[in-house]
Amino acid sequence: MSKIRFGVIGIGQMGRVHIQSIQRNKNAEVIAICARTAAKVEAIQNEFDIPYGYTDVDALLGNEEIDAIVIATGSDTHKEYILKSLAAQKHIFCEKPLAKTLSDCKIIEEEVAKHGDLAFTVAFMRRFDPSYVEAKAKIKAGEIGAPILYKGVGIDPASVLPGHLEGVKAGIYVPWFIEMGSHDADLARWFLEGEPVESFATGDAYVCKELADYNDYDNGFSLTKFDNNTTAYIQVGRTGTCSQCESEIVGTKGTIRVNSIPRKNYLSQFKSEGFVEECQDDFLHRWADAYIAEMNDFVDCVTAGTKPATTVHDGTKGLEFCLQLHEAYLRGTSVR
Repeated sequence: MSKIRFGVIGIGQMGRVHIQSIQRNKNAEVIAICARTAAKVEAIQNEFDIPYGYTDVDALLGNEEIDAIVIATGSDTHKEYILKSLAAQKHIFCEKPLAKTLSDCKIIEEEVAKHGDLAFTVAFMRRFDPSYVEAKAKIKAGEIGAPILYKGVGIDPASVLPGHLEGVKAGIYVPWFIEMGSHDADLARWFLEGEPVESFATGDAYVCKELADYNDYDNGFSLTKFDNNTTAYIQVGRTGTCSQCESEIVGTKGTIRVNSIPRKNYLSQFKSEGFVEECQDDFLHRWADAYIAEMNDFVDCVTAGTKPATTVHDGTKGLEFCLQLHEAYLRGTSVR
């Protein structure tokens, strides 16, 4: 069987993650990359032994050797690159969020539907994390009864705040309920198997006061009622002591918790200052296995001619939920 040959658009932090995941898969390889800066393209080519390098997306998409595209650029470019990739008959793996606006998401959905022979997925990698996969299986098996509450906490270490503020000023980062909250919004829909109806959100720029000038915040707290009478609590923040991503699914007969203590490893120490366990450094450390698993699943789908379980519609509904949370925060009242 020949390998699935990828072109990667965007070679920043996430682009590198996906290149590494693809190169680990015996049935796939990266043969082309694209970024704005020629020197950066050349450096990544040399590092990963990639034959083709481009600074123009159209030129990359014109390479007939490429089977599939990874889009790892900012969300403001996703619609353009998705539509061009579909027109070029390429399978697409797109980073979240699907787009910046719901109108763009709808256009993308319509175009994806017209290309039913192509695989398309949005990179909600937490669905592929081994612990979340196991949690979903246990819930499906009825081990905690009917799920009635999802609680998700996503907190970055405070060390990211200066960089994030500069990114917010430059328009790189979207508000935190949309950026970090998109993962828990997706997991809430996945575990509760419903859609959000009404949300209330609060919070503030408690530490990084300047974020308030951009309708952004360093801590946000939300509560959402779903159409199947379940509930989601989603908390996002950027003032933690470590990378802390935890989930709890409460059912009528029990509870499942994932990563309730963000352990870096299984090592513990007794020291003069007390009992110590090191915490996870950053999101790359926490989700390393999930990034590999989600890409392996996409390669398997392209190879077998099947459709990924995470669909373009999941991307639209996830963004819709996140925008509802952000709007509820800005209004300070519930939003339906």
